Amino acid sequence: MEKSEVLLTACQSAEQFSACLWDCKTKNVLKTYKNGGPAAPKSLSVVGDYILTAEAAKPLLHVWPLNSQEIDKNIRLVLPGAVTCLAVCPQNHYLVVGISTKLYIWQLNSGKLLSIQQRHYQPISCVEISSDSEYVIVGGDDGLLVVYFLADLVSINHSLLNQKNIGQVEPVYTKNDHSMPIRDIHSGSLGRHSRFATCSADQTVRLYTLSSGDNNLTLVFNEDVTSVLFDSPCWNLYVGTNSGIVKQCSLKNPPRSLTHHIGRKESKDFIGHKGKIIGMALNLSNSILATGADDKIVIIWDILSQQISRQLEHPAPITNLKFVPDFANFYVQNLKPQLIFKPLERNVEADSDNFVVAQVQSEDIEFSDDENILEKQLSRKSLEEQNVNLRIVNSQLYRAALEISKKYHIQRTEAPKTNGC
Repeated sequence: MEKSEVLLTACQSAEQFSACLWDCKTKNVLKTYKNGGPAAPKSLSVVGDYILTAEAAKPLLHVWPLNSQEIDKNIRLVLPGAVTCLAVCPQNHYLVVGISTKLYIWQLNSGKLLSIQQRHYQPISCVEISSDSEYVIVGGDDGLLVVYFLADLVSINHSLLNQKNIGQVEPVYTKNDHSMPIRDIHSGSLGRHSRFATCSADQTVRLYTLSSGDNNLTLVFNEDVTSVLFDSPCWNLYVGTNSGIVKQCSLKNPPRSLTHHIGRKESKDFIGHKGKIIGMALNLSNSILATGADDKIVIIWDILSQQISRQLEHPAPITNLKFVPDFANFYVQNLKPQLIFKPLERNVEADSDNFVVAQVQSEDIEFSDDENILEKQLSRKSLEEQNVNLRIVNSQLYRAALEISKKYHIQRTEAPKTNGC
């Protein structure tokens, strides 16, 4: 276990804590975060100087400063419904939330609701944002896989125009390869050049190329699979099963066929859990694997020897776990977070009566909800053409801002360390 990493976990019970920070070398509890209710699955995240979770079965998000076990009472984040999954982009600009069959995208520092997408017929089960914040990968209980450009989802034309008519974003691609619910998604760390994996209740794991959506490999198992993960170079695939066994499959020498059935001797098995695997996490050096199951235990594995290093007991089945950097702000007395949370808006349109759409290379034009006035100002064809142009321009602006943010992040990490993280 690297000194620079700690393990953050959550379970179905909030009697002792809503989230807990562990030192995996000593099994010591470093910090507990309380009074936020049980965390919903796939909803635990570190956002700037805060811990963020969604409360199970309630339309609420809870936020704790890194150094405090009590929630920040000045931040109240209410959602349209109970969360099934959520993700925050690596730059902490945008929050992507699955609520039933709809995908919501908020801008964190303003609370503005930028887009509502509905492509799924059954609840969204998992969402993943690529490491470069370019793609959003969404899986559902209907077996449908949808991949968007994040720049398209946050473009200004989608946030200002009626979602029912032209606000729905066209995905980069959709896949209907799985015949049963998608249980988990994991994307690599190489941005648009990465691969990503999906696992489903149909007992298959599929590997795709992120940029094109090509299905590179389909692995068929003899039992239900519940969680999927691969290491940074994408050499080893880890698959959690319903029986509690974690299977390690080598991707260095992939099979010649696109569909391959995994036999008993084709995987290394990590045997220790007595219940269904809920989630898995790897440390940065890919030497330590953490697995959580509904047997109320998180197991820390040494990957090279496949031996159990530690067992972290919880009061209820595990819902979330992830390795995070051991920030100095976990331990400081006084913390002044730089990120500001605003209440989350419930509607996409900021003004219900009038709003302004900026034309490309032209003056601003006001649009009204009155259909007769709208017909006199612009025809439907002209309006759609403007939206296409706006989407292109705003996508370019977003990518340019993203590059600036990356450069700023590199400068901050290279700067001399202070008491902050």
